[in-house]
Formats: sequence, C-alpha cells, structure tokens
Amino acid sequence: MGQDREDREDDDADVRIQTAPKRPAVFQREIRDAVRYEKGLVVKALLVLAVVAVIVILRTLYFALQALRTARGTDHGTAD
Repeated sequence: MGQDREDREDDDADVRIQTAPKRPAVFQREIRDAVRYEKGLVVKALLVLAVVAVIVILRTLYFALQALRTARGTDHGTAD
C-alpha cells in the first residue's frame, strides 16, 4: 500500500540501481580548494593553541617561582 492508499502490486520489480554521476572538474577543483583551506584553518588553530599553552605555562612558572621566593623571604623586588 502506497502513500496514496493504492495497492500497486504486480510482478515487475521496478528497482533500479543508479550510480552517482561523476562530478565535473570545476566542482572537483572547488572541493580540493575548500579542503585545502579547511586544513590551513586547522593548522592555524593548532598553532594558536600551542602559543596560548606556552604563554599559560610560562605565566604559571613565573608566578610559582615568585611565590617560592616570597615564601623563602628572598624576594628583593618588594617594597617594605
């Protein structure tokens, strides 16, 4: 039974397998360019994340060393 409530049973199995048509060269180039652009964005994002990680690590180390110096009483940069 179909959507139109008609029973269309017959002996002919009307099943066709069609292959997808091949994309023209213009579309292939556009896809290749888009993928290259996206890969470039990924590389740039990874570089930015690496720079941010280095900055966070250096800042954490700086404050940790400063806290150690203060705890030991060897911090000569503070005004009393």
